[in-house]
Amino acid sequence: MSTGRFAALTHGDIAVVLMAAALIGALFAHLWQPRSPASFVEVRVGSQAPQRYALDRAQTLTVGGKQGAITLAIEPGRARFVHAPCRNQICVHSGWLSHSGDSAACLPGRVSLSLVGDARQALDAVTF
Repeated sequence: MSTGRFAALTHGDIAVVLMAAALIGALFAHLWQPRSPASFVEVRVGSQAPQRYALDRAQTLTVGGKQGAITLAIEPGRARFVHAPCRNQICVHSGWLSHSGDSAACLPGRVSLSLVGDARQALDAVTF
């Protein structure tokens, strides 16, 4: 009988450790890859079709949410919620969104922002 530190590890334990290490490596590679800058912001209000605004100039928008008026700020390359009538203000505290794929939502007001990049600027996937 072995009394070493790793003597109690079974083949299953080693397999679980190796799978966890592979998962951590894959997540690291996925989450820390460079993201493309956004070109547009899509604003969705309820079930209406999204409205798209270019991120090339500063503007302030007011949209009618379920609980009242919601103010959005758009500046070159970024967008954010400025004011919402909801209680917790989570959407306002989410701050500036600046990369393609970033999103924020005011769930009580049923308004969401999603940043979209120019599809021609970055590769979606490469296969061989």
